[in-house]
Parts: sequence; structure tokens; C-alpha cells
Amino acid sequence: MDYKIESKRINHPLIKPILEYLIPFFQKKEIKFYIIGATARDIILELHNEQSGRATRDLDIAIAIEDWDKYAEIENDLVQLPNFKKDTHQKQRFIYLDSYEIDLVPYGEIMQQDDKIYWPPDEETAMNVLGFKEAEKHLVNVSIDNQIEVSIVNLASIFLLKSVAWSDRNITSSKDADDIGFILTNYLSINQQRAIDEFYDDIYTIDPFDTIVAAGTLMGIDLNNMIKENSATQEFLSNVIDQEIKLGVESRLFNQIIETNKTISFDQIYQAFIQIKKNI
Repeated sequence: MDYKIESKRINHPLIKPILEYLIPFFQKKEIKFYIIGATARDIILELHNEQSGRATRDLDIAIAIEDWDKYAEIENDLVQLPNFKKDTHQKQRFIYLDSYEIDLVPYGEIMQQDDKIYWPPDEETAMNVLGFKEAEKHLVNVSIDNQIEVSIVNLASIFLLKSVAWSDRNITSSKDADDIGFILTNYLSINQQRAIDEFYDDIYTIDPFDTIVAAGTLMGIDLNNMIKENSATQEFLSNVIDQEIKLGVESRLFNQIIETNKTISFDQIYQAFIQIKKNI
């Protein structure tokens, strides 16, 4: 699906100049890349006349490459571009104009059998990139100012990737749970017509009707469409959700969601995840 947006509507002041460097950079190397994370979320919301209200000072990008030699080449060449430099602490991070963070997350053939990447040379730093291949199949193409075109993940993909990330780092951070809750808060409203046209009986006949629970139903349907052909991804997500449902009021995920999204109640998020589990 293709969309158009003006750069002034994106709550990321340097998104366009950064992409004006990165798009030809990766095109020359014949490397597929797409935007993930908060910037993708904000663009999707703006395309549907919604706003996150959250200023974003970073850009997360997924790149499909075959090995670490290719990543080293990218790393060496990217810092030759004006105003780009390597972060000295985070292996995946680059800095633009001394303040804007750009994370380049590799996936594809570089992944190990456990769907993780292990950063050389010691391989002590690992990152779970489960779901990236599925996300690649459901990208949204966006034209910015009718001048540059970039691919971004859709909201269901962000939900999936955030769920995987949450399973890795939920003890040290609640930001993934925050984003998961925020996506569910907005998911039905930006997909309302599609929900009515295609899934009315599944979504609008739930009694009592609740927008968060209904969003969970639609999210489950969309996730199933994304991951049904990959049993490993489906099993992973199902197990994560099932574990949190079983924990009930002790669920770290549910509690982090309601702590960071004040408009959502525990019962709403609990029932929403029951619907997600039911439909994936």
C-alpha cells in the first residue's frame, strides 16, 4: 500500500535529511532497508490523522544482509557521510549531527538458527530479530514531500517486534509495553472502516463492546495473517501472551501497559490479550 505525507507532519525534525543520505547509500549497495520503531509508529499514525504526541529523536532501521563482513563495510562507509559518526557504546548505533540516534539492526542470512544476531567479535551482545522477515512482507511505502520514498513497517508489525523486544528487556525497561498499549489504544480507530467491512461479526458483536478489546481482536486477526506461515514466530508470540494471561494481575506486561497508558484499565488489557491469543 502506498501513501503520501509532508515531512512537517512527522514529529522527527531531521527524518527527511537523514533519509536523503540513507536511501541512495543503501540503494548503491543494493541493500533492502525499512524503518521500524517509534518513527514508523508516528508516521503510520499521521497517515491516519492521529498523533502520538511523543517527540522522537531516534531512527530505527532494519537492514537485510548476509554476514558481519557486510555490516562492517556499511559501518565503515556510513561514517564517511557528512555529519554521521559511530556511537562508542552501542554496537548498532550511529549518531547524526551529534544528537540524533540511528540504530541499524541487521537481519536475514546473518541470523542464527535461534533467530538472534550475535555481535562480533565476542558474540556476547545478542539481539532477537524474530519477526523481521514477516514484517518485511507487510511494508507500507511512503512518499515524503513527493520527493523521497521509503518503506516502513505497519502497526501490526510494530506490535509484533515490540512484543519480541519486550520479552528480551522487560526487566530493565517498560518502553516496549508502553508502545504496545499505545498501539492498542489507536488500532481500532485507524482501521475502523476495514474492521467494519471485513470483520464486523468478529469485532462488533462482542458484548460488552469495548474499543481496546475490539482492537485486540483485530490485532490478533492481523497478526495471524502475518505469522501463520512461520510456526516459530507464531509459537513464540503465543507463548509470551499465554504466559502473561496466566499470570493475571501479576503480569509484568499488563502492569507496565496500564502504568504507562493511564487511559487503559487492567481488565481492558487482559481481555484484549485474550482476544489476541484467540485469533493468532
